[in-house]
Amino acid sequence: MKARGIVVIDYEIEGGFKEAAEEQDKLEKAIASIVDKNKNVVFHQVDMKERRGEKTMDISKMKFRHV
Repeated sequence: MKARGIVVIDYEIEGGFKEAAEEQDKLEKAIASIVDKNKNVVFHQVDMKERRGEKTMDISKMKFRHV
C-alpha cells in the first residue's frame, strides 16, 4: 500500500530571510531524523515558502498533482 503523510507548519518568524532560512534548516534536520530511520519512507521533501494572509488551510481538502 502507498500512503502520503502531510504536515503543515505555519511560522511567525521575527526577522527576515536569514531567520527563515535558519528555521528551514531546523525543519529539514528534524524531518531527516524521522525519515532516515524509517524503512517505509521511500521519498521525502521539505519546502518552506512565504505565507500571506491569516487564513489557515485544511489539509484534508488539498489536492496534489503528479508532474
